[in-house]
Amino acid sequence: MKMMHKSLFLCLCLLMLCVGFSSASVAAGTDVNANITSEASLEHSADVMRQFNEEKELAAERAISTNRKHQILFWMGGALLCLILLAAGFGVAMGIFGKDVFLWHVLTAGLATTLAIVHAVVAFVWFYPGRLL
Repeated sequence: MKMMHKSLFLCLCLLMLCVGFSSASVAAGTDVNANITSEASLEHSADVMRQFNEEKELAAERAISTNRKHQILFWMGGALLCLILLAAGFGVAMGIFGKDVFLWHVLTAGLATTLAIVHAVVAFVWFYPGRLL
């Protein structure tokens, strides 16, 4: 009986060793494949980033001179000033004189806010030191 227990124990140990070695070899093969996949994805990521960092020439019809940019911002600023004055005027007309111009006040205030945001973004993109684009 003791002999049978010893041989059963030895068989189980050998079986566990075989299973351990086979799973280790599978894991090692998986690590190699994972490393190859990881390296390929890193190369792909580097290629994508290189495309964004390349200096590209703008087409002649897309290039805008600095003087023209200043003119565009000037007219945007003029329109913004007019919208702000209209919104304030409608607000005064409502508050002091009791006129029913709430809709016009809200419309001009909304347009002024939108134009102010656009004006700021355009100025930032065109004239930020070190140029983003």
